[in-house]
Amino acid sequence: MILNAYTIVMLFIAILTGILAVPLGFFSFSIYKKWGSQLYDEEKNAIVNRAYLLLLMAVVILFIKLLSWPFFYATLQSYVPSIHGAMCIFGVTRIQPNMTTIAQILKPLVFFSIGAWLLLNRLDRKTETAPLFKRKFLFLFIVSIMIILDSITDLIYFTGFNIKIFVSCCTTFFDMPERTTAMLPVSILGEGYDRYMLPFYYASNVLLIVYLAASYPYLSARSLRLTATGVVLALLNTGITVFAMFESIAPNIMNLPLHHCIYCMWQYSPDSVFITAFFILGMFSCGWAFVLQTSGRHKETDILLKGYLINLYLFACLTTAASLLMVSIHLLFK
Repeated sequence: MILNAYTIVMLFIAILTGILAVPLGFFSFSIYKKWGSQLYDEEKNAIVNRAYLLLLMAVVILFIKLLSWPFFYATLQSYVPSIHGAMCIFGVTRIQPNMTTIAQILKPLVFFSIGAWLLLNRLDRKTETAPLFKRKFLFLFIVSIMIILDSITDLIYFTGFNIKIFVSCCTTFFDMPERTTAMLPVSILGEGYDRYMLPFYYASNVLLIVYLAASYPYLSARSLRLTATGVVLALLNTGITVFAMFESIAPNIMNLPLHHCIYCMWQYSPDSVFITAFFILGMFSCGWAFVLQTSGRHKETDILLKGYLINLYLFACLTTAASLLMVSIHLLFK
């Protein structure tokens, strides 16, 4: 175990949110089951009062948990000097590769789910009769389970580092000709795939931005096809951008044409963290719009929901464009 300030904060977040998520999930499911059944006024008032306190606790826990994803990578970065052979975060992840994979899958899922729930809760609070009351507590129960799993993963992961292990450098993985990010484009585009990566990257991102901007006048509570198409385009753009990041963008930003490690890009060019963060927020916003539309539809929320969808699409446009612009500046002035 590597004990420093980052580890202490990470373990504190894991313990605090993990413990509090247990009663949060239990009472959320209890409220979901009871609400809608035949209740006396006293019982209904008791549930509403309990729900109010539960929602206050949920918002605090979820906002704290949102920090755990970026702080996860900050903690791994702080471990680099302590791991023999590690030159960047990738080397640190080689200590526990299986647990790293689990953590790196769970954290974006938890982040996305928390964001979706917070939006749904805010939408419901803007109404007069809280028509989404039951749905949001079922959703909160699911989010609570995910938080518990993520917290357990963090506790196991950050207490299990063995600094006596010697790890290999990222060049042995990311710079080999048979790396995944190279072999897949080769199988589709051929040996000269690298000349197509940046054009595909720009075309995909611009297409998504144009689609999001063109969808504004048609967004409504019933425009499910629009948001579903936005999710499909966002997923396609995510795949293309991830490959472009490793194969073209990271080497260009670092001015190391043969080095394809995105972790090194974050380390050697710290502003690239914002490139990645803006891109993630843009893609997640497309997903949040779809989830909010499917879970927040009700005759009382129709007008409010349209405003939320427009704002999410605007936010997706701005963050995706910001990421694209920052990459372009790097490529122009490298």
